[in-house]
Amino acid sequence: MSAPPGVPAERVKILREAYAKSLKDPDLLAEVDRQRLDMEPSSGEEIQTLIKELMEQKREVIERVKKLLEN
Repeated sequence: MSAPPGVPAERVKILREAYAKSLKDPDLLAEVDRQRLDMEPSSGEEIQTLIKELMEQKREVIERVKKLLEN
């Protein structure tokens, strides 16, 4: 789940809390077990930090990754 830039902080908070709550839902957890899926969710804060770090990479790093992905 993601939201575009500019979403009010209070709305982001509500979305993150709802997402965290849904990950504790017994029906969801039972379905994950039934399908033998791995579920290792990350918090919104963790994903936001990761995206910020990715976006701050040097140009050389970005170009190298692009070349690696082309192969």
